[in-house]
Amino acid sequence: MNRSHARRPPPFASAPWRSPRDQLSFRIRRRGEIVLLTVRGQADAFTLALWRQQVRAAADTVAGPRGALVVDATRLDFLSVRSLAALSDEAQEYRRAGIEIVLVTADPSIVRIARADTRTALLPVRSTVVSALTAVHLRDRTPEVRSLSTTPGHRAPSR
Repeated sequence: MNRSHARRPPPFASAPWRSPRDQLSFRIRRRGEIVLLTVRGQADAFTLALWRQQVRAAADTVAGPRGALVVDATRLDFLSVRSLAALSDEAQEYRRAGIEIVLVTADPSIVRIARADTRTALLPVRSTVVSALTAVHLRDRTPEVRSLSTTPGHRAPSR
């Protein structure tokens, strides 16, 4: 019998005093009206409350009605569907206030799940932080297009 194996604790016997902050860490940086939230670790059921709290706190620091929160999840070891859905819920809520939330992930399976699930289909997902920042900047610079026939004071050109 291998005695060294018998002395090891089972894999599920983790320390009972662990907290969600032991599994998930956050870093917030600003780029003008854009807030970049970089996340490391595991976003799962155990860390879900912390995930929601930190996303809300970062979104609340976005300045201006044209601001955005970019959630960089490229360094996550795991992102659960529940955490993804929670981010999408927050994105819908903050979008009403004019704040866009964009998820950055290079994991094709997360992108596929986000597109396929009706709860997360409207969440903007980009593969790099640069592409997310570019999309936000382009959104801010794209003028609203109106039809001349619906603009007050203008008549549609006659043929």
